[in-house]
Amino acid sequence: MLLKTTDKSKKLLSFILSLVIVFGVMSVSAFALTDAEKQEYENKIEEIREQIKENEEKIAELEAEAATYDDEINALQEKIDVLSAQIDLYNDEIALIDADIQVIDNQITGIENEIEDLNQQIQALDEKVIEIQQEIADTYTLLGERIRVTYMTGANTSLEYLLTSDGFDFQEYLERTELIDRIAAHDDKLIKDLEDDIESLKEKVLEIEDMKTRLNSKVEELDKAKKEHEAKKQEQVDARKIIEDKEALIQADLNKVMSIVNALDSKSKEYEAAMEKGEATILDYEQKLAQQNTSFGSGQVSGDMIWPLPYDDTYVSSSFKMRTLNGVTRQHNGIDICRWAGTHGAQIVAVKEGTVETAVYSGYGGGYGLYVVIDHGEGVKTYYAHMSSVHVSVGDYVTQGTVIGLAGNTGYSFGAHLHFGLMINGGWVNPMNYLSKPASVTING
Repeated sequence: MLLKTTDKSKKLLSFILSLVIVFGVMSVSAFALTDAEKQEYENKIEEIREQIKENEEKIAELEAEAATYDDEINALQEKIDVLSAQIDLYNDEIALIDADIQVIDNQITGIENEIEDLNQQIQALDEKVIEIQQEIADTYTLLGERIRVTYMTGANTSLEYLLTSDGFDFQEYLERTELIDRIAAHDDKLIKDLEDDIESLKEKVLEIEDMKTRLNSKVEELDKAKKEHEAKKQEQVDARKIIEDKEALIQADLNKVMSIVNALDSKSKEYEAAMEKGEATILDYEQKLAQQNTSFGSGQVSGDMIWPLPYDDTYVSSSFKMRTLNGVTRQHNGIDICRWAGTHGAQIVAVKEGTVETAVYSGYGGGYGLYVVIDHGEGVKTYYAHMSSVHVSVGDYVTQGTVIGLAGNTGYSFGAHLHFGLMINGGWVNPMNYLSKPASVTING
C-alpha cells in the first residue's frame, strides 16, 4: 500500500505555521529555539526520514516487479506514485529546514544587532574615558599651579599671617582668613573631584572590559549560528538534489509509459486508463498549487491577455470543462493548445507582463513537466505546462509577448501541447474568458 502524505502534510504545515507565528512575534532577544521546540523539530525530521526509508523499500520492490508485471503500465504508474510521494516528503523536509533557517536568520540578525549595540556602547564609554582622563589631567595641572602659587606667596594659614605680619589690622585679618578658607575649600573640592574622576574612570574601564567580554561571547555565538546556517543550507541543497534525481526517475518511467501507451489503440481501455491516471495526477497537483497560492488582490485583469501560442494555425484540443475518461469525470483546469503544423518546439509567449514566479527546467514537475508560472499582480497568475524547454528564470520581469519557452511533451502528457492555466486569487478560472483569441483558432475539445 502506498504511503499517503495528505494528513501528515497538513499537520506538518500547522507545525511550520506555528513556528513562523511564534518567531514572528518574539523580541530580538528571544529568537532561539527552546530545547523542547528543537526536539519537536528533530522529531518531525526523523519522522519524515523514516517515511522516506519506507518509500525507498517500496520503490525497490516495484522496480523488481515491473519487469515481470503483467500490466507494465500499472506497475510503472504505481512506482511513479511512490516516487511522487517521496518527493512530497522531501519537500516537507525542505519546508521544515526553511522554517529552521528563518529562525537562525532571525537569530543571526538579533546577534548582529546586539554586537552593533555593544560596539556603540563601548565607543561611547571610550569617549567618556578620554573625557574623564582629560578632566583628571586638567585637575592635576590646576592643583600643581595652586601648589606653586601657594609656595610662592608664602603664608598659608591665619596663624602664619599673625606671626609674619608687621602690624595687626583686624578687618584685614578677617578678610585674609576668609580668603584662605575659601582657597582651602576650593583645593579640597579639587582633590575630591579628582578622587571622584579617578573612581569613575576605574568603573568605566571595568564596564568596558565587561562589555568586551560580552562582545567576544556574542561574536562566538554569531560564528556558531552562521555555521549552523550553512549546514542547514547544505541540507536544503542535498534535499533539492535528491528531488531533482527523483524527478528524473519519474520522467524516465513516464517515457516508458508513454511509449507503451502510444502503441495502444486510442479507444482501448488500457489507453483510457493511462489517460485517466494522467488527468488525476495533474488535477491533484493543481489542487496543491491552489492551496500553496499566497498571492491575492483585486482579481482584476487590466488590459488584454494575448494568445500564448502566437501562430495562425492553432487550435484548442481540450477546453476548461468537466471531462470523462475511462468512466471517471474530472475538471480540466485549463486549456490545451496545439498547432496543426506540429506543436513540439513552438514558441510560447507571456500573455501579459509580469514576474516569473516559478521556472521548472527538468523532471516531472508533479505531472506538469517543465513549466513556468508568471505572477501578474492583483492575485492573477498564468501557468504554462508540458514545455520542452524553459527560457526564463525566477524573478525575471517579462513584458507581454516575451518568449518564455518552447512547447513540448514533458510530464504527464500524451502528445505535444501547451497546457495553459489561469488562477485568480487561488482559484482556477476559464482562460477563454480573458484571452484575446485569434479569429483563426478552432475549438476541437
